[in-house]
Amino acid sequence: MKSSIRVMLAAVLALSLLPLSVAAQGALDIAAVRTQALAASASLRKAVLAYDSAALAEKAQSYQLLPSISTSAGGSVDYLGTGTLADNIGGSVKLSATQTVYDGGKQAALVRSGGVAVKAAAEAVRSARVAVIGQADAAFYAVLKAAASVEAAQADLDAATLRLGMAKAKTEAGVLAESDYLQAEAESAANQTALTTAQRALASARARLASLLGDSTPSELRPVDFSGYDDVLARLSRLDEAATSAYSAALFGLAASVNPALATYSLATEKATIAVDVAKSAYMPVLAVGLSQSVGWGAADGLYLGAGAVTVSGTLSLDPWNAANGVAIAKTAAESAALDASDGARSLSLDIDVAVNGLVSAARSIGSSTKALEYAQSGYSRMLEKFKLSAAAASDLSAAEALVSADRNALIAAQYDFLSSVSGLRGLVGLEGEDQIISSIP
Repeated sequence: MKSSIRVMLAAVLALSLLPLSVAAQGALDIAAVRTQALAASASLRKAVLAYDSAALAEKAQSYQLLPSISTSAGGSVDYLGTGTLADNIGGSVKLSATQTVYDGGKQAALVRSGGVAVKAAAEAVRSARVAVIGQADAAFYAVLKAAASVEAAQADLDAATLRLGMAKAKTEAGVLAESDYLQAEAESAANQTALTTAQRALASARARLASLLGDSTPSELRPVDFSGYDDVLARLSRLDEAATSAYSAALFGLAASVNPALATYSLATEKATIAVDVAKSAYMPVLAVGLSQSVGWGAADGLYLGAGAVTVSGTLSLDPWNAANGVAIAKTAAESAALDASDGARSLSLDIDVAVNGLVSAARSIGSSTKALEYAQSGYSRMLEKFKLSAAAASDLSAAEALVSADRNALIAAQYDFLSSVSGLRGLVGLEGEDQIISSIP
């Protein structure tokens, strides 16, 4: 366990030393964004420092099992003695050692508790990594979604501008009512406003991503190739209720072995159980053995062996009611920790079920939205040709444009809902990559 912890922390350190100018090497994909976010994350660094602190605390606790050794030295001058001052100088050195030989298992339990705390701190590091990757995914997809929305708004404006130009020509020719031209002009202005709003949203999303990556300027991003998800979308769309439940169960089974939050619950329960053992040690006596020896020196006598002693001491608390109360408190805390672990597992199972349903829904929405957009675009093309021939009203062409716009935005929303759902499931399971999330699909 400690070996894997050291490997993980070494990876964190390596990430922290990466230059934050990866953007200069080209457009960032999702993997590069995750790597840069991990390198720039203050929360991850704090988690690593907390792990270091826990490791030092465990080491300090283990030292309590070793003998306590001390030394003292002193000197004296008998200024009222006979002879010269040098004849009346003396000194002594004393060495003492004390070892607890029995304490009811208290120190050994505390050392075990320190080891559990180190493991919990390591899980906190893993949890911080998973969280940072989730933040990176959200920021990355937010930029790409905003960029797609800008492209969609630009397409809407282009269509509205084309209609406005034709409406103006028809109005001047007297074959189109002025009210239709004014409507086209108003809709074109509205689309220009929508484009400006989308551009501002994109700028904000890029700024948030740059801040997350610790970069002063937004980086160029590599767009997602959604065609690479065709097989995944087809498999998800075919899932019936039973297969969806089986998929959720498989992901929860995976989470049970890798999720840092579940591991933390288990470690908290273990630590609380150890605390019960510590509390029970209050019923037991504490036995200690001590050894002390002094060595002196005097001008008259020279070096001589001073007093030495071997001591055996024992203490026993005579207020067992306090010990019993301490044990009861520790047992209550242990029961509470066990309940937290059980409740956390149930909550995670429910969250995974909800996320899987959202993923399946988003996958199906992509298929239906793609077909709806194709139909709307085909209808728009036909309506545009009819309008050119004055065989369709301006309002009909406007309605066709609006349908294309709505279906295009619906597809964008479905695509990025799908990616966000995959990322959300990855985080719930406790993974740093989505490969196992996708490979687990029936």
